[in-house]
Amino acid sequence: MLRALFIILILALGLIVGPMWSGHVGMLTIVTARYTIEMSLVVAVLLFVAFLLTLWLIETLVRRIISGRRITMGWFRGRKRRKAEQRIEHAMNEWLSKNYRAAAQLAEKAAPQLRRPQQGYLLAATAWQALGNLKEQQRVLALAFDTASDDLNVRLQQLEQMTDSSLALRTAQALRREHPKHAGVLRACAETLYKHQHYETLRELLPEIQDRDVMPGARLAEYTRASYRAYFQSAGTSAERLLEFWKQTPSRLRRNPSIRMAYLDVLSQRGLGSIASKVATRGLQLNVLTASDLLSFDIREWRQTERLREEVEKQIKSHPEHPNWFLLLAFLALQESDYGLAERALQKAIAMKPSALAYRLLGDAYSGSAQKEAALSAYRQAANLR
Repeated sequence: MLRALFIILILALGLIVGPMWSGHVGMLTIVTARYTIEMSLVVAVLLFVAFLLTLWLIETLVRRIISGRRITMGWFRGRKRRKAEQRIEHAMNEWLSKNYRAAAQLAEKAAPQLRRPQQGYLLAATAWQALGNLKEQQRVLALAFDTASDDLNVRLQQLEQMTDSSLALRTAQALRREHPKHAGVLRACAETLYKHQHYETLRELLPEIQDRDVMPGARLAEYTRASYRAYFQSAGTSAERLLEFWKQTPSRLRRNPSIRMAYLDVLSQRGLGSIASKVATRGLQLNVLTASDLLSFDIREWRQTERLREEVEKQIKSHPEHPNWFLLLAFLALQESDYGLAERALQKAIAMKPSALAYRLLGDAYSGSAQKEAALSAYRQAANLR
């Protein structure tokens, strides 16, 4: 605009000064149907410039009015957003104070004015979940999804809340295809597959979960054991086919404690105690399994445990300070009706760490050797320690 005015002024000066230098003012005649208007060229130029200046002033005024309205609207929007942010902070404080109902109401009220409304709705959904109100939680999650249908956090939250097993599987697979590098997606999909017992699909994810370290080791061990337990169970009741499944498992995986324990789970369920004893013995020899691992099984159903007992005795020499090895030896001694060995092992275990299990087993050892009074005393000690 300023450039245009500058050019007009130069032209106007030229039109004015030019005739004056030539000695002629110049005349401008405007003829209409009824009127004839005559004026000097100088007056015409001045009127034209005044007209342009008027247009410029009107334009400037209109821009100021529009700009002021935008500023006013922006101020009101900013004020609403600031109030929404204050509400969401208040909601967070209520949530931390375990006042979940107030947190849900404040978060949902604040959500529409936030830059990312789904965050407010997700906080409200979490609060309703803490209250156990699944109906309200699903409603708020639907609002979150409507405001951000492509928001990954919302989709992961919905995946977590799905109750339909088939839909959860399809959704998890779709998320994995869309976000193959996302650690949060991998973790959420693994948790969903475990929850809905899609163990075969979960087993395919285990190497990547381990490589990327996206979840705690204890949870990974739990998922691995459950996945491979289902895998070995699919072999059926045939001992030969079950052994074939075990041999087809790569040797590096057979050295994984969770996978070996999954195999022991199935062997115990199938009543294959003699094979379980051999697998456990080999696990101890490879330092894959520990006494604590084997104590989680009911080894009273196992058979042919002589080699396993010998290996446990070797481990005791290497770990004389761990009471669980003595407890495991006592279990095996009772299995073989060697009550004297069981009694000695349990007394050492109790000396290191008294426990209800140790006293109960000691009572069994005394009972087996016909020491009724000592057995009753041991059982009372076990009851006191529960």
